Amino acid sequence: MESNPLGFAIAVGLGVLLVASGVLAYTGHYKGWLMLKSFLPGWPGLAGGYIGVMILLAVFLPLVGDAMPPLLFLVFAAVLFVSMLIGIIGMFWMPRFLLPQWVKETQDEMRRGEDTFSQAMRPGGALYGRLGVPRDEAPPRLDAQSRADGGDAGGIDGSDSEGPGR
Repeated sequence: MESNPLGFAIAVGLGVLLVASGVLAYTGHYKGWLMLKSFLPGWPGLAGGYIGVMILLAVFLPLVGDAMPPLLFLVFAAVLFVSMLIGIIGMFWMPRFLLPQWVKETQDEMRRGEDTFSQAMRPGGALYGRLGVPRDEAPPRLDAQSRADGGDAGGIDGSDSEGPGR
């Protein structure tokens, strides 16, 4: 790497960036990476941390490997290989025991139907009967007042007083 200082600097910068974003993703401070879940099957925000560790070890191991005892070099090489493996597989799938606690709790809420989206999909929720239906065929939305009154107003603004049961 001494012959290409620009490549070395880019690799170190990318490695540090990925490790930092991985740590922030695991702690729940950075959740913007969740947008990638809409078109990538795995956990790219979490996998990035492992890929960052792999990049940093791959850059620094050749530089300091000769000065290390062979056993320590073997340990670093094993960490490099395992982080590479977890990073690549994590782009497609991540075992539950490697997921952070906040992701596990969110998944459990979704399974129980206690998350915000599931609540909106239930009868009486804001999205009930609306998803997958063309706009011109979708049931009218109820305003906040008509929902508070029991949701029997016919119009969007609640102006139709001839609702069911009246």
